[in-house]
Amino acid sequence: MNHSLKTIQVVLLLLITTTAAFAQKAIRYKVTVPQMYVTKDYLSLATDNISNKGRYLIPDGFELILMQEDADNYVRSVFESVGIPVLGVTNSKYMASFAGAYEKAGGVDCEAASLLCSNGSQTANSGGSGVQELTTANRGCLSTEHQSSWYYLNVQTGGTLTMTISPSNSGDDYDFAIWGPFTAANAGANCPPTTAPIRCSWSAVTGNTGMMIPYTGQSSSFGCGFLGLFSCTGLITSTNNPADVSEGSGGDSWVSNLTTTANQVYILLVDNFNNSGQPYTMSFGGTSVLGCTPVVLPVELTAFSSKKTSKGNLLNWTTQTEQRSNYFTIDWTTDPASGNWQEVAHVAAQGFSQEIYNYNALHANPSPTAVNYYRLTSTDLDGTSKVYDSYIVSVNNAQEAKKVEKMYNLMGQEVNDSWQGVVIYYYSDGTTEKVYR
Repeated sequence: MNHSLKTIQVVLLLLITTTAAFAQKAIRYKVTVPQMYVTKDYLSLATDNISNKGRYLIPDGFELILMQEDADNYVRSVFESVGIPVLGVTNSKYMASFAGAYEKAGGVDCEAASLLCSNGSQTANSGGSGVQELTTANRGCLSTEHQSSWYYLNVQTGGTLTMTISPSNSGDDYDFAIWGPFTAANAGANCPPTTAPIRCSWSAVTGNTGMMIPYTGQSSSFGCGFLGLFSCTGLITSTNNPADVSEGSGGDSWVSNLTTTANQVYILLVDNFNNSGQPYTMSFGGTSVLGCTPVVLPVELTAFSSKKTSKGNLLNWTTQTEQRSNYFTIDWTTDPASGNWQEVAHVAAQGFSQEIYNYNALHANPSPTAVNYYRLTSTDLDGTSKVYDSYIVSVNNAQEAKKVEKMYNLMGQEVNDSWQGVVIYYYSDGTTEKVYR
């Protein structure tokens, strides 16, 4: 084995779309790094938290699509900040078609997950990641969402369930995770999931991925048993018998099938690590049959906001649909990291609604010397509750003591009061605070 440090080129790209929906400049950055750093793990470590339009593992390095020009120093800092030595950076311009114009399939967020009703082959497209719903508690082998699609799998007939995800671009690296089993009544309340997945693949192998039935007997595609005359159980890969249920970047992209029973519901996340926007084909096999029994979504929340008024802090939220919803509660704290929340409002829900409905509640006695944080919880008719942790909002009732000097988003860009998302406040006394608006 040659242990000398070989160098490779890490290719970072900016694309100009040729479609009417996109008009973007294209810059190609070439970053030379030691070959030992050319892995999916290092690429993810460096780029998971920066805005990019695509990233790839290619034979002689990486490929990353960014929407930024004249950024040689920035590109260098992205890699060096995580300990990847950069030996040189160059850039050039070119024209290319951006695949982000593909129609989205599957819910971009778990709460908008699509129900898959058939085992047959179906084409899907990737684009966007929505709210980052993967956490240390539920991500399993995955990292973050890149171009993600969420689905429900509703089992009509139990048995073995296999799955194949086939990217149209064989160089794309698709990952996936499956959570469950749930029921049609409680799957919606468990979306996004709160525990680790039961099947998970984050393999760096490009091309097809999925679940298959582990084979027994000889490792031969000609058969098993005496002289290879009898069929093996399931499919055979040339690399490994997929008996594992979870795999990291070194896996072969296949994990074991699921054993299901009728009326079970599973949550599936398909994630395009490359951010290419290219479509994929997905199909299911085995003896299990997927059906179309609707998954009950207690509440489809579309907005949650807060503001200071002369009578107290006003909370507003909007639902798109409601199924079997009973009531909402507003929880309050001045220290969300402590986990100590206190209920300050209780509002009856619509029960069953297919129309947009607006709610409000008043917290009349917020702390006048602190930032007040609020979260929303919905409870349905069977007592199942869902906490909308990704919608935590805040009101700074202490701004008379210190004023906000500047506000920045997570990309380091200065923003104004209309910015929606995570904002970092810089106060006149030198303190900072991260707030979801």
